[in-house]
Amino acid sequence: MASAAPVLDGRRAIVERVLRTADDLERRARAMQLATGAKRLALATAAGVVAAGSRERLVLGRAPSCEVVLTGQHVSRRHAALVRRQDGWWVEDLGSRNGTFCGGERLSQRRLVNGDVLLLGEEAVRCRLR
Repeated sequence: MASAAPVLDGRRAIVERVLRTADDLERRARAMQLATGAKRLALATAAGVVAAGSRERLVLGRAPSCEVVLTGQHVSRRHAALVRRQDGWWVEDLGSRNGTFCGGERLSQRRLVNGDVLLLGEEAVRCRLR
């Protein structure tokens, strides 16, 4: 009978190589993130928390096709977009009727800062950047 040890050693080597590759990719992603200023984005809404993941753009609004659906009656169907740029995340109003506000100021576009609270109609959206 053939020994199972060579098979297990081969599998162990493959697993170790996969783990080293994953670690290397994570280090490269962090280095790229630091170099470009891009950060991970998470949003806290009344409905829950949404993470941007690898997406470059998130549209917020009432329409079911939006990545972040808000239910307030004063929120436009496509109210605002959060866009990843080289220097970080930006919010852009998409011509909404009731406007997009941050810190009491109506905006057309603005770079996001960790902890910003956006007001879309009567819906508050807290932005976390990491």
